[in-house]
Amino acid sequence: MEDGLFLDKEDKKKMTTLLKELEVLKAEHKEFASNNKKLTTEEREKWRVVSKRTNEIHIELKELRVKNILEGGR
Repeated sequence: MEDGLFLDKEDKKKMTTLLKELEVLKAEHKEFASNNKKLTTEEREKWRVVSKRTNEIHIELKELRVKNILEGGR
């Protein structure tokens, strides 16, 4: 099932925005991971914030996908 096929415009827009933000955060996370041993304390804290936001986005996307499935079943 296509992401957001049965969602209203507002939810589709939110899903698209979250997916774009997720791509940016994944790139940042990958950069942090490649320089793991050289990170300063501030950079490590930013890495934690990025990881936390990434997890929040995954949860929000999961909820939107469930809503999409429920709307499709109506």
